Amino acid sequence: MKMISKVLLLLIIVFSTNNLLIAQEEKSDFRFSFIERFRLVTWDNAITLSDAAKAGNTFNRTRTSLMGEWLPNKNFEVALKFTNEFRYYFVPGDKVFDWNEIFFDNFYVKYKDTFGSITLGRQNIMLGEGFVVMDGHPLDGSRSIYFNGARADINISQTNKLTLFATYQPVKDDILPRINDFEQALVEQPETGIGGYLTTNFESLNLQSYYIFKKIDTEKPTQFESNIHTVGARVQVPLDKSLSLTGEAGYQFGDYGKFDRSAFGGYAHLDYTTNWEKIYTPKTLTLGAIYLSGDDPTTTENEGWDPLFSRWPKWSESYIYTQIKEFGGRVAYWSNLASIYGSAKFVFSKEFNFCLDYHHLMAPQKPLATAFPGGTGTSRGDLVIAKLNYVINEYVTGHILWEYFNPGNFYFNGASDYNWARIEFLFKI
Repeated sequence: MKMISKVLLLLIIVFSTNNLLIAQEEKSDFRFSFIERFRLVTWDNAITLSDAAKAGNTFNRTRTSLMGEWLPNKNFEVALKFTNEFRYYFVPGDKVFDWNEIFFDNFYVKYKDTFGSITLGRQNIMLGEGFVVMDGHPLDGSRSIYFNGARADINISQTNKLTLFATYQPVKDDILPRINDFEQALVEQPETGIGGYLTTNFESLNLQSYYIFKKIDTEKPTQFESNIHTVGARVQVPLDKSLSLTGEAGYQFGDYGKFDRSAFGGYAHLDYTTNWEKIYTPKTLTLGAIYLSGDDPTTTENEGWDPLFSRWPKWSESYIYTQIKEFGGRVAYWSNLASIYGSAKFVFSKEFNFCLDYHHLMAPQKPLATAFPGGTGTSRGDLVIAKLNYVINEYVTGHILWEYFNPGNFYFNGASDYNWARIEFLFKI
């Protein structure tokens, strides 16, 4: 796969060189953008669920991104984006500060015409709500979400579009150079992905169906090789002028080491637009459910849902850390989880809106007899999320986020609740 990645890089250079010649005959356009994101994050014991562990964290994350886009004509685009993110820890105080690395966040060439578009290189890929494809490497947090690969978006008709993609994600970035190389871990094992994603519109109904193959290779004797085939669909349909239904479900088969795989995952939510005029009443109400199958230890198969390329904070920014000890050190590993949840969104003005979510979290399978999670039941607990979004001006936005989790009997007796909070300012030009 390293050879394939090098071939993709060579293709980018070839296409870019060709565009230089084309640009001599057609007017070209350059675009530049700059993003500075500042986050202050604090939590007490989101990973351990134990006050006695004294495992609190308080730190700031500062991410800087500079992107240039060259459009030599109406058909071609060449994009290059550099990013750096460093953290400064206030708690614990013994963390050594490092500026981290400057890396290629995006580097791609794109050709588009009436048939659609083709994108080669390092690029962001999000499909649907990000249930199966969103983040190519979860171990570096939200500093970047890129994939190394190729993507084709084909306009079959006015109502049908087919997206094809192929990606490769190494454990560490060995494809493009870094400045001040930090040896940043990106994913636990090398991952390769191939997929097709068909989007169809039937009047008011939107249907998306897909097939995705993910291959996980091994680098250590303790790791398992895995081949995962996922077939699924997402549907969005209005039920009346104020009520809409969205649902997505997928079935997985393949293997996990010497074990066969058979897993299921999905979600559904109803969204109601209230049209209430009072500022203190919600503008949108949501009622939803999530189900991600867990592995049954009494069978010879692996029934645990694999989150594919969607290990990101889709439903919670804090609970992804609680999953670390449960899933062998893997952050944001959405599996063996069910939820009944409700959400209310308030819009106070153009500059301020507020979201309040409540999840009752459950587990389809009880935990193993291990120290963590350590419980005997299937109730994970209750999660409350409150988020205030604000717009200061056309260049500066931000939010204040607070999450609270009260663990249930899925966790060990005496498991402590936690608070998790974040303040963000985002400057963009």
